[in-house]
Amino acid sequence: MVLMLFKLNGSATEALAQIDEKGYLIPYTADGRELVKVGVNFDHEQRNLGEWKTN
Repeated sequence: MVLMLFKLNGSATEALAQIDEKGYLIPYTADGRELVKVGVNFDHEQRNLGEWKTN
């Protein structure tokens, strides 16, 4: 399962931290699926993808 969290003018690291802090993946840990977190930041000035990270 892939969980993507998007930020605007933040950072991909902040997005990954929010996934952990809010416990978004907790309901999916019991069924044995591989869990992938993706943090994505959009840059408002460039009007494009700023950065992304996986964990």
